[in-house]
Formats: sequence, structure tokens, C-alpha cells
Amino acid sequence: MSILKLNNKIITLGGSVVNHVIPVYGVDFTNMATTSKCTRTDAAANFADPQPAVAGGTGSSPFDNIMPWCGMVRSTDPNAGEVVAIPKFYFKWETDGTKATGLKISMGKQPGFKTSPAHMDRGDGKGERDVIYVGRYHSCSTNKSTTGQMPKTKITRSNACTAAHSLGSNVWQFDFATRVTIWMLYLVEFADWNSQAKIGYGCGNDSSAENVGASDSMQYHTGTMQANRTTYGVGVQYRYIEGLWDNVYDWMDGCYYSTNGMSVSLNPNNFSDTENGTIIGMPVANGYIATFAISDWAIYPNSTTGGSPSTGSCDSWNYDSSNPCLRCGGCYYRGEDHGLFYVVYVGVSYASSYVGFRNIVLP
Repeated sequence: MSILKLNNKIITLGGSVVNHVIPVYGVDFTNMATTSKCTRTDAAANFADPQPAVAGGTGSSPFDNIMPWCGMVRSTDPNAGEVVAIPKFYFKWETDGTKATGLKISMGKQPGFKTSPAHMDRGDGKGERDVIYVGRYHSCSTNKSTTGQMPKTKITRSNACTAAHSLGSNVWQFDFATRVTIWMLYLVEFADWNSQAKIGYGCGNDSSAENVGASDSMQYHTGTMQANRTTYGVGVQYRYIEGLWDNVYDWMDGCYYSTNGMSVSLNPNNFSDTENGTIIGMPVANGYIATFAISDWAIYPNSTTGGSPSTGSCDSWNYDSSNPCLRCGGCYYRGEDHGLFYVVYVGVSYASSYVGFRNIVLP
């Protein structure tokens, strides 16, 4: 029998039409102000929780054979160094009108779904991208993502953007749209906002930066190299991306603060510390985040009431209108609020030994 596929339906040449349903994987976090745990929905409703590696061992996840998660594989970019692919997907934030209450992800277009933030049309003439790449490691002295090297630090966000882009016309500094994309993938897979508890505490040795590549010998794509999840230290990775909340913070481009709130930009040609963005809203946050507001693809905090190390996002997010530049994740200093969803502000001239950067490649 010959078969054609059209508009997500399977059509046999004999004339019959069979509906082809593209799976949707979701989580509900209506009660995130009282718990970090989400409820799995849709095709993920009966999934077990992932089991990330401990001490660099093996692990498992019900998403290991499901796109886009299984498409997050390591590769080498001739300009940027070691990278991890992130395939395009489609998403839908759910809201009760004031705060986000759920998230759905699908590999196919669905009514009300949007293209994943990092892959959507950025207005740079490239249209939607099928895949983008993110540096596996924090960038090093050559500005590349290279194992065994010290992270490049003591650099302002603006200079880090220039350093990343010096590698090639399609290499840019890690941005807010990519961070949100990773947040989405992690949240649906783990169904829990507490990334430190679920994968590993991360951070570092509490005194200084260390060479990247601590997770190179890990037998699985996600987990910690430490003896248990509650031990601080480098070598935490999610889907091969090392150090999303350990060793040094990453500068986060494509966003900035002002007296009007938070602005974002998708077009890397327009990345700036203080201009060219679109306002998404006023972050109501200085502390542990309890709930988030939604603006198109972006999320930003709208309440700290009820937030704690074990409720809400389990991480802090801070806003200051006079400090426009944002950094994210964790650094070598230890803290229970320094997981995947940690965001904090600094000034345009800020440079520190615990702030580095990461590349993205936008084909």
C-alpha cells in the first residue's frame, strides 16, 4: 500500500484518510507557589521521572528516544568549538491570565503553538532555524568552547559579545531566547523546577574557577560528577551542556533592564546593553521566585510570595532598573538559589572572575 503524509494526516492511495496525531508532552505547574513539582500531562502523563547520573555514571530518561531531546547531541563547530545541537520544536505556555500555569512541547505545529524561542524568525534574514548550537563549555581564552581550559572571565557583557562574534559571522554570545529554550526542555523533561535537587547542586569549590571539561568522562548526557546530588562541585551537565549552573556565570545577551522593565531582542545584530529591545514587562522580583508572567515566548517573574529553596522556581531572580546587564546560572560560590533559573543584574562595565560567557551558533 502506498502512503502519503499531508498536513499531519496519513492518506492511503486507496482513498482512506487516517488521522496522524503528533504527540504533545506537557507539564502543569498551577501550584508552583507551594511546590516545585509539576504534574505531567498529555503524552507524558504516565512517564517516570528521569534518573540522571551520579558520580559520572549511567542514567536514563523516558525522553531519551523522543525529539527534540534525543536530538541534543554533541558536535564540533570549526569556529566555535565543542557544541551541542538543539533542534527546533513548538511550544505553548499556559496561563490563568496573570501567571504561567503550564507548558506544552511538540515536534509538530499545533493550534496555538509557537516556534521555540531560539529557532523562531529572529529578523536577521535567516527565517526560522531547524537547529541551533550552544557551547558545550564556558568559552575559554581563545573564545572557543574547548575542554581542559579555564573559562575566560573578567570581561564585560559587551566585550564578551564582541569576542564570541569574532569567531565567525554565525557565532554569537549566549542569549535569553536560548536560555528560555533550554528552560522549556528541562522543565517538560524533569517536571520539577528544582534543577539542583534533580540533577546536582553544581556551583563549585567556593573559592575560584576551574578548568572546563569536568563532565567529560560522564557515561550519560545528564547528571553530576559528584558523589551525590547534594554535593557542590563542577561537572554538572544537562543534555551534554556543561556548567549551566556551575563554575562561572554565563553572560546572557539579547535582554536588558531599564526603568521600563525588561526588554528582549531576538536579532543578534541588535544585541545591546541598553537599546534595540522590546519591553516584555516589569519583573517583580528580588529573591526566590514563586510565579512567572508570560509575554509571547518569554517568561519573567511576577511574584516572590511563597518562593523558597523548595517551592516555585527554587532560584532567585533580581531586578534593578539602573543595572541593565544580566547573567545567569551559578558560579563557584555555593547557593541553593543558584540553579538553572537563577538570573541577576549588574552594570555595563561589570567584569568579574566569576562571570564568563558561552557561544551560540545560529546557522
